Amino acid sequence: MKTKSLVEMLETVDATYISEHEKAAAIARAESAEFTVEMISSAFAWVKKTLVSKRISFNSAKHSHA
Repeated sequence: MKTKSLVEMLETVDATYISEHEKAAAIARAESAEFTVEMISSAFAWVKKTLVSKRISFNSAKHSHA
């Protein structure tokens, strides 16, 4: 099952009560939100990949204290 984008969902909504300008603004905000979420998800994936590839351990028990 393919997930619909916000723009696809907005286009199926009955928008007879709003102007074309308001509909275009809502679509622009939806595209911006999708882009932001995609970038954040991509950044987290990159960080995870980098940490795993370098095998950085955050286990404080292995660190010696002065």
